Amino acid sequence: MHRIYGFLMVIWFTASGCGGGNSAQQGDDDTNPPPVPAATGLWVSGGDGATLAAYRSLLTTAVAEGRNSPVFDVEALASAGASDGDGFTTTYRLEADVDEHDIVKYDGTVLAVAPSRSHCCVVLDSTAERAFQTTPKVPASVELFQTEPDNASLSKLANIPLSSSEGVEGLYLGNGNLQILTSTAWWGVFGDALIAPSYWQEQEVRLLTYENVQSDEPTQVSELVIEGALITSRRVGSQIHLVTRHTPVIEGLIPYPADAADVASNEDVLSRVSAAEVLPAMTVNGESIAPLSLDDCLRRDPGHPLAVDLPAGGSITSLITVSAQSGEVLRATCTAEAVSGVYVSADYLVMTHVYQESGDPRTLLHMLRLSDLEYLGSESVRGHLYSGGHRDFRISEHDHVLRLVTTEFTDDVNDRFDHFLYTLGIDDSAPELTLLGMLGAGDDELGKPNEDLYGVRFFNDRVYLVTFERIDPLYVIGLADPAAPRVEGTLEVPGFSDLLHPVSDDLLLGLGTDAENYAKVELFNIADTTAPVSAGSISLGDSGQGSYSPAQYDRHAFTYRAGEATDRLTVPYVAYSQTDTQFTHDSRVALLEVRNKENPSAASLILSGEVNLGGGDSVSPDTRVLLDNESMYIIDGGKIWAGFWDSPDQVLLTGD
Repeated sequence: MHRIYGFLMVIWFTASGCGGGNSAQQGDDDTNPPPVPAATGLWVSGGDGATLAAYRSLLTTAVAEGRNSPVFDVEALASAGASDGDGFTTTYRLEADVDEHDIVKYDGTVLAVAPSRSHCCVVLDSTAERAFQTTPKVPASVELFQTEPDNASLSKLANIPLSSSEGVEGLYLGNGNLQILTSTAWWGVFGDALIAPSYWQEQEVRLLTYENVQSDEPTQVSELVIEGALITSRRVGSQIHLVTRHTPVIEGLIPYPADAADVASNEDVLSRVSAAEVLPAMTVNGESIAPLSLDDCLRRDPGHPLAVDLPAGGSITSLITVSAQSGEVLRATCTAEAVSGVYVSADYLVMTHVYQESGDPRTLLHMLRLSDLEYLGSESVRGHLYSGGHRDFRISEHDHVLRLVTTEFTDDVNDRFDHFLYTLGIDDSAPELTLLGMLGAGDDELGKPNEDLYGVRFFNDRVYLVTFERIDPLYVIGLADPAAPRVEGTLEVPGFSDLLHPVSDDLLLGLGTDAENYAKVELFNIADTTAPVSAGSISLGDSGQGSYSPAQYDRHAFTYRAGEATDRLTVPYVAYSQTDTQFTHDSRVALLEVRNKENPSAASLILSGEVNLGGGDSVSPDTRVLLDNESMYIIDGGKIWAGFWDSPDQVLLTGD
């Protein structure tokens, strides 16, 4: 919410004049008004050594109190990322204009496949020492294939070998260039072990850029190496935006001081720490670069009304923009403040953090412009972002308005959840965010008592919400006037939806679970937003005892291709049955169509067929399906199946 502070209104005058002028003469000169200090927000930068001093103070307090560092919501964090045109699909993504790194990339000619970590190993003990840094110790490479959609085949182009000490976080592919994003850290384990600041130490992120990827000899253009662990990345146009985190190793610092002597020793060590020791080291093609200046990085203004004491733990979060063509670092900034989530739109980057205030959760948001990483302001709202792998569906930017949905747990056994919708604007007069409107308080409560929040999807000037306890209410909320969001209509159907996909302004698709515990796809007619209706649903694998789809939790496993009158989508799923002595499962890929979408009242959802991968190959969050005109490629666990949409029973494992 916009605030006006007395200290921002201080006007200072510089006495000047010719031949000993006085104050009266100065007041008569209206052509040169006195300068006014620039308005500041919660985060500030600049000042000779101010940021280093703030960092020393922060780390002194952190180690003295034995604080832990907050863990990042890796996908914490909109229109659909379906087909990019020309009849083929690419990575499904949150924002249509914002690409996301993934282990499979396709440009209509070249298919790039990275080795998957999830098929390597599972660490069940989240408190295991440094378990988070486990990486596959096997020779790995990124494989490049040339596809031949006319006959649903492919041929090997090249292998790009990788070090066995790192794993591939994901790939980008476009304009003839391939980027490989690797790291020594692994996000495959969660829990208390991940929180310690030491897990952000001695890590390394690499961004490798290759050209000539359509040949059998791709050429490496650049290698960017960043000290730290990868949080997330996005590609917008010809630029890749990296978010990394680094805890410096400070020689002589005692991480957990036991007595006053240890505290005094730490204060002495930190009094001599330099900016170079704090910032992450970076190299391009082996040459050191220094795109970060500690004093240009963002720090909290302790006098700001939003300022709260948060445990940042001494880690540095860096935002780095890189050219997708040359690998050159174009701009960078950083902060040592507490950050636990990241959302990126085509124009803005938002960092979030959940904290407690008087025992209640609040979400703190910091907004930056993506084109120059200029800080635009912060705000704090009730509740927190959560809900597994789709938590970043709960935040969206549209027409320079930030929208988000948060949840607050209560002590009321009859109503354990409160949900809130907020709209925030950018203040033009100061780096502040302005609260425009909200829903969820008092008579505007979202959801019935005890209903948790599942699927959320922002699309243009609407947001769709699915809450659930025993039945699935779908809410259609209008955001055309951000200052006055309103519930336009609701619909109750059995089950719930985890993933919502906007087919058009008049049709919405939901993927979730039905009342009998089977994966379900449902089409909703929302042409009349005051009275949405179901246009039909399909439960998958209902010949067994239950089913689930990894696409319910990982959007990259979902594929959607828009057509003129008919859209196609694929949903990988596992159908299972269990007896007293045996558990059986079948892995399948459901092929579905949305027909007559131009006429919402006649639109229908059809199960066109299924590809049965058998019981030996289990679909996972790493399962990917690519559609190219009539052909189809299924990639999972280092295996590739190929065939045609109209002949799913003839889709075969390549090489067999």
